[in-house]
Amino acid sequence: MTNRTESRIKASPRARRAIAQLGVDAAAVRGSGPEGRIVESDVLRAAAAGGQRPATSAARRAIAAATTHSFSTVPHFYLRAEVDATAMITVRERILAGASSDARRPRVTITDFLLCAMAQALRDCPFANCVWKDGLVQLPGIDIGLVVAAGDGLLVPRIRQAGGADLLAMARKRSHLVDAARAGKAPADCLSGGAASLSNLGASRVDEFAAIILPGQSSMLAVGRIAPRPFVVEGQLCVRPTVRLCLSADHRVMDGLSGAKFLGRIVELLET
Repeated sequence: MTNRTESRIKASPRARRAIAQLGVDAAAVRGSGPEGRIVESDVLRAAAAGGQRPATSAARRAIAAATTHSFSTVPHFYLRAEVDATAMITVRERILAGASSDARRPRVTITDFLLCAMAQALRDCPFANCVWKDGLVQLPGIDIGLVVAAGDGLLVPRIRQAGGADLLAMARKRSHLVDAARAGKAPADCLSGGAASLSNLGASRVDEFAAIILPGQSSMLAVGRIAPRPFVVEGQLCVRPTVRLCLSADHRVMDGLSGAKFLGRIVELLET
């Protein structure tokens, strides 16, 4: 809340917004505008000189605590692969063309292909559907987390019983869960559990990144954007739409060889 001293200080609207966001003492800012009016650059300069920091939301503090705990206590290792996305794009276009006349059908996204591939790979590689709790624990069902932007933070709701879902069923599950999570209405039992999660930045200009495993899980699949890149097909260099995957894995649960088998199965499913 702006106090009486701040309300009497001459400052532009953008400067007042910066003062509130950065927690700067307005009385200590020297204005460079007309008649000493404070402009935004004055506030930024004062914040840099005084070491002022923006207010930290509860969501950001929760993310900081969870990621620090995970990265400090879980022995991460990383495996990377590049996937020919031609089959995914072709199948998706065919599905969308067939669904154009039916508004009730969910819109299939690349995320749904990734979730289906992860679910099937977890079924085919049961060692990857384990977590570490003072020893290996095999999970009875296949639940997959999906990183969702919500406000100024992130949520990771879990898609329950994902193992038997086809693309349309997965799209429906994903759509309902994401909408519920962003509206703050996700069921409590969907905010924990599972061994693996997906973080997809395909809508951005990020080609590849590595993610931190969620506390209590054993792997996180990080996915960048689909883009045309040089690729070898049957010994011939060509240009194909590809997507780069990075699997972050808990070395207590799987080693390089088993992690490679899990990631390799995901790649195989996506390419076919």
